[in-house]
Amino acid sequence: MRRPAFLTLYSIFALGYCQFDFSNPYSAEQCASKLACSMNYSKVFDAKISELTYHHNLDLYKLRSFFVEKITPLERETEILRTNTSTILQGFGREISNVYTTLSHDREFINNLTRGLYDLGKSLHSEIAFRMDDVHRLVDELRGVQNNLALLQFQVNVLKGVNVTGTTTQVTKPGQSCKTDNATLEELSELKTNNTFLERVYSFAANSVKRLTSDVAERDRQILALQQEIRALQNRPGVPLASSSTCDLPLGLGNSSVIPDSDISASETHVNYVPAGARINSQAGWYTNDKSRSQDWIQVDLGEKKHVTKVATQGAPCCDVWVTNYTIQFSKDGVQWTDYQEQCQKKYFSGNTDQNTIKLQTLEPPIVARFVRINVVDFNRKSSNANNYVGMRFELYGCSVRF
Repeated sequence: MRRPAFLTLYSIFALGYCQFDFSNPYSAEQCASKLACSMNYSKVFDAKISELTYHHNLDLYKLRSFFVEKITPLERETEILRTNTSTILQGFGREISNVYTTLSHDREFINNLTRGLYDLGKSLHSEIAFRMDDVHRLVDELRGVQNNLALLQFQVNVLKGVNVTGTTTQVTKPGQSCKTDNATLEELSELKTNNTFLERVYSFAANSVKRLTSDVAERDRQILALQQEIRALQNRPGVPLASSSTCDLPLGLGNSSVIPDSDISASETHVNYVPAGARINSQAGWYTNDKSRSQDWIQVDLGEKKHVTKVATQGAPCCDVWVTNYTIQFSKDGVQWTDYQEQCQKKYFSGNTDQNTIKLQTLEPPIVARFVRINVVDFNRKSSNANNYVGMRFELYGCSVRF
């Protein structure tokens, strides 16, 4: 009969625990039984369970650490991707909004241009009709003048004694000799004077007809050029999107990475306060030297053509310096400048009343330009004992031009 394994195990432990007889095969088993009876199984099993639990928890901790180490970067990358996706979607939404607004302004500009050109064409055709009536009337008058000149020339020839064939005849009066008297000479002189005057009238009328004809041709050329420009504008490929009502985003003066310092310039600047300090809410500001009157200006290069719909101005951050009145000029090349007008008159804008408050002016109608210049008309003047500087900060608002 085979012995159970646990009896063999306890037999081994019993070698040093009790005396047994090797010749008696049951002696070791008896000794092991005594040993087993003397042991506390509860403590042994608790110790074994605790040890197994410890190793199990340690394995679980290592496994958890492994997964955390692998999952944490993935979660971080997922969050970054989610943030980038949100930013991209927001930027895409803003870009679409800008496109909507730009297209709306472009369509409105083309419609206004078309209406203006239509009205101009109507007025030009009316003026041409009036001019043609004048031309026909002048032609009739010229024909009358020509007939009068021919009649006068015939009378002069008769008085001179020349017939229609060119032969000289003697003109005499009854009771007078064949010699020409003083009265005849005076009559001839008067006829010559009238003849010269009528020739001048004829020459003036002929020049007027030529000038009118040239004006009509020039107007026709202008109408043709405008019609070609309308067709070119209408044939430009547009973006097939709906219109939007917003075109008032900052154009970058507050951000030097969008508009660098070199793109802001001025007519004059204080040595320590350059034009780049004119950015809105800047702690530096732009200042000129001390003066009593100003014809100064400050301008910005937007880098490309933009729709400009609003202008915000702010005083310089120090010394009670601000602009109280100004005008605006704009340009596509920085060379040829156009005054901003309202109802065909140069627009004068009210400026600031202190050095910190931002004052916003809306441009109606908006302008399309790359260069925008603010011309200082008047500024805050302090007492005669104080330094009077010209200075300001500003920002432009609008959107991109797209075709």
